Order: sequence, then structure tokens, then C-alpha cells
Amino acid sequence: MNRDKELELTRLSVEIAQSRKPYMDHEEALIPVANYRDPARFERERALFARSLHVAALSTQVAQPGDFITVRLAGTPVLVVRGDDGQVRAFINVCRHRGATVELRDRGHCKAFVCPYHAWTYRTDGVLNHVRHRSGFPTLVDEQASLVTLSCLERHSLIWVCPDPERTIDALDEPTQQIAEELGGLLGPQPTIAATQDKQWQANWKLIVDGGIESYHFRIAHRNTIGKAFGDTDSHYELIGDHVRSVLLRRSIVELADTPEEQWNLREHAQLLYTVAPNAVFLVQRTHVEMILSEPLAVDRTRIRLHTVGRAPGPEGYSDKAREFLQGNHDFTVKTLTEDFELAEQIQAGMDSGANTHYRFGRFEGALTQWHRRLDQRLAD
Repeated sequence: MNRDKELELTRLSVEIAQSRKPYMDHEEALIPVANYRDPARFERERALFARSLHVAALSTQVAQPGDFITVRLAGTPVLVVRGDDGQVRAFINVCRHRGATVELRDRGHCKAFVCPYHAWTYRTDGVLNHVRHRSGFPTLVDEQASLVTLSCLERHSLIWVCPDPERTIDALDEPTQQIAEELGGLLGPQPTIAATQDKQWQANWKLIVDGGIESYHFRIAHRNTIGKAFGDTDSHYELIGDHVRSVLLRRSIVELADTPEEQWNLREHAQLLYTVAPNAVFLVQRTHVEMILSEPLAVDRTRIRLHTVGRAPGPEGYSDKAREFLQGNHDFTVKTLTEDFELAEQIQAGMDSGANTHYRFGRFEGALTQWHRRLDQRLAD
């Protein structure tokens, strides 16, 4: 984020905090409960996910040639690897012989990938390299039996992958490029994962998003964790293409009214929350970033991978003190977000009761309204 944008956001933040009134930029909206529980709509959303670029990993997760990770994006098993030429590539993690999973490990380092079923072997650039008893496959053409390539971009310390092999994407669109640049600056050089939680929640993926882009619930739902540190419904947002940048204000933000602008540091007095369509959320805190990656599994089930990301460690890795600090922050974030996710599960469980046909978003929950309308528009398109 450049300095002019930081100052612009900080000025608005101070103004909101001084007014002691919620930031209202939208009319009330009613969102059908069916949007969260309709299996047909969920399949349309999954299809939209499949056509989109996802945040798949940090560049540092595959830092050296031969480093790889495996993930699932929109139901597709994906293998991300840095090749011998230094380029990051992504493939469908499925053998071209009989369809077994080629690489079963979550992460690692290797010179080639060997299918555990019949040992067909693929180079790190995805090319089929060895077939046992090759004479039994007289019509086999290696180039046609290589791993299926997926569009993969490495930009601003992040790796982006589209899980649809029929789509070719060679650049980020302008709004995503803006988001990527801001995140790259906030993540800093060589952002490194210090701790991870991987868990499934019994809730529609949109409920997970809803809980992050409004601060109306902070004082109540988070009264035992972060509630006292933040103002009551003190936040503002900007829709950037399909994405949202939210600014969640700490109570201390009012102190900046009497501080020269050249001394302003927004991260000291607010949390920045980037909701990056379709699958990622970045919670930017004072000293580190939480990277939250979602995978919708069913209309009422979502897998969440929460990574606590620190700035570049030293040549020997994080010191004991730094590791303890990051782990402590990770544990606290898990505790806080669990409060959100458990509420999402409660909401999902209550949908079948028929108590509500619609959910109501208030005038100070404009980010929710805008985000849902943008999603509806993308589904219609």
C-alpha cells in the first residue's frame, strides 16, 4: 500500500472514530436464506470458483527448485512446484495412466514425481519421464500423457492458480493486480508461514465471509477476546473489483487526531482485512499477517486453512523468541476466529427451522451488501 492511500484511509478512520457514529454508506438489504442452502446455487458458485484464479500459496512455500505443495482448489487436486528453471508451475495432481493421485504429501522436495500406483514418473515441469514396461503402451506419446497444466502466476510473493485446465490466464486483472501489490507490500520480503490450522466447519462458505467484513458483532461475539480493543461498529471498506478492503478500527485510532500525519501508522491502530475473491482472506495485523484460505466442500461445509505469516526469518529460521511470539498470536487468532466460525455453524443449523426467509444487512453493513451483490452479478454473467 502506498503512503498516499494509507493516509487517505487513516483520515477517514479518524473521522469515523471522532464522529462516534457507524459509517453508513448503503441502504438496508435483504439477502435470501436460500442463497446459503440451495444445492443448485452452490454448484453454480463452485463452477465460478473453478474458472477463477485462486491464491494457492506463498512464494516461499516453494522457494527452491524441486520444492512443492499440494492443495485442493474448487475440488481439483493441485500440485504446485518450482521447476529446475526457477519457474513455478501448477498441475492437476492426477496420473495420466489410471488417474491415481501422483503426490500424496502436503509439501516436500523432490527431483521427480512418481505415481504410487504403477510408478509412472513425471519431471518437475510436468513432462512424463519414465514408464515401466514401456513396450506395453505402443501408442503412448509422452507429450500427450504429461501432467495437465493449470494457469499459474507468481506475483508479489503470492502464487495464483486457476483450477480449470480449459482456461488460460496469463495476467491478473487490474483490480486483482492492485490488491496483489498492496498485499505484497504489507507481507514484506520473504513472508514465511510460522503456524497453521486446517479444519472443516459445518457452514456455507459465504457465512465465513460474512463474519469477516462487518464489525457490528465485535463487541458482542468477541467480548472475551478482541471486543474491547475495537470501537463499536467502527469500520469502513472499499470494493475493488471482486475484492473488498476493510479497515477495522481499534479504539486507539482517535489518538492520531493530535498526531502529525507523517507519524501515522495505520497498522498500529487498525486491522486491514482483504477479502480476495474467490477463496482468500488476509488479516493484516501490527507485526504479521493471517492468510485464511477457504475451500467450499458442500453447501453446508467449508474447509479453512489458517496460516500465520511472519516476515522473513533469519538464515537459521525464526529465533525461539520470534517463534514463540508468532505461535502465541496464531493461537489467539484461532481462538478469535473460532468464535466467528462457531456462530456460522449455528446460523447454518438454524436455516432449516424456517424462522427466516431473508437475512437483513444494516446501513453500516454495506460491505456485506456490496459483496453479495457483486457475487450475484458474477453468477448471472
